[in-house]
Parts: sequence; C-alpha cells; structure tokens
Amino acid sequence: MVRARLLDAAADEFAERGFSAARLSEVARRAGFTKGAVYSNFASKQDLFAELFAQRSLELAGRVLAEIGGMDPADAVGHSGQQIASSLVQDPGWSLLVLEFGLLAAREPQIAQAYLRERRHLRTRLIELIGERAREWGVENALDVRTTAISLMALISGLVLEHSVDPEEVDRNAMGAAVTALFAGAVARAGLA
Repeated sequence: MVRARLLDAAADEFAERGFSAARLSEVARRAGFTKGAVYSNFASKQDLFAELFAQRSLELAGRVLAEIGGMDPADAVGHSGQQIASSLVQDPGWSLLVLEFGLLAAREPQIAQAYLRERRHLRTRLIELIGERAREWGVENALDVRTTAISLMALISGLVLEHSVDPEEVDRNAMGAAVTALFAGAVARAGLA
C-alpha cells in the first residue's frame, strides 16, 4: 500500500518536473508520507523511477499481448501496432521522461545501474509474453522472440523521440505502422504470413 502510493505520487512528480528536477521530498508529500518512507522503500530516486518505468512498461505490454490472445497472427500484428502507438501518443510526457532517464543513464553510472536492471527485467518479461503468443500460434521454435523484444524496445524509443520532435509527420498512424511492420516481419520470418 505504501509502496503503491509512493509510485503513484512519483508518477505525478516525474511527469510534472522531469527526472532531474523531481524531488523525493515532494514525492513523499504527494503520497502523504515523510521522505523516510521513500527511502525505506527505494534506495534512491533512480531506483524509484526505474521501478515505476518497469511497472508502466509491463502494464502496457501485458495489456496489449492479452488483447491479442486468441487472435490470428495477421489481426494480432495490426492490433498490437495501433495499441502501442495510441499509448505512446496519449502520454507523450511519460515517453519523454523515459528518454531523459535513458540519456542520463548513458552518462551517469549510478543511474545506469538502475536503468540497466529495469531494462533487462522488461526485456525478459517481453520475451516471456511474446513467447506465450508464439506458443499459442505454434511457432515457438520459429519466432525469434528475443530479437523481437529487443527490436520493439529500440523502435519504441526511436519513435518517441521522432514523435516529440515532429508530431505531425510521426503521428499515431505512422508509429502504429512502424510497430506493425516490425511485428509483421517477425511473424513472416516465423512462417505465419
């Protein structure tokens, strides 16, 4: 309960101020706790954000992959692309926040540790979730789930950046088409298309 309230408060604080300007004392205040409550649940601001990032990313992945359960691969590919794109466009501030954290991780070892841990956790879960669909479609040995997960994570990061700079050209439809193309290629290579 305390941890969940802190994560909710952190989501608001990070969204309003960005990662660098966000303050743990403000996270605590928003959640109705002292700063000590934050530190008793999270080792640092980096760890708090990394967990929040992983939680939100896995919620999206889990929701999309659950929605395509029972769909044939062709329908699933299009649906997944559009759902992911819609989510990214609906909350552009969050997407930029994730990019900010990633850029800081490339320069600061302490942030890099938290970022790497959560990115690997997310990648592992995506591999599991995509693997479930591959088993459902009977192509678990033909679909390269690891490469698909890595490609999806990289594509999303790039799309978020391009959308933030040029939202007219890189709109929801273009983003959905790019994600759909990634999935369609993976499905085709697995012999499902």
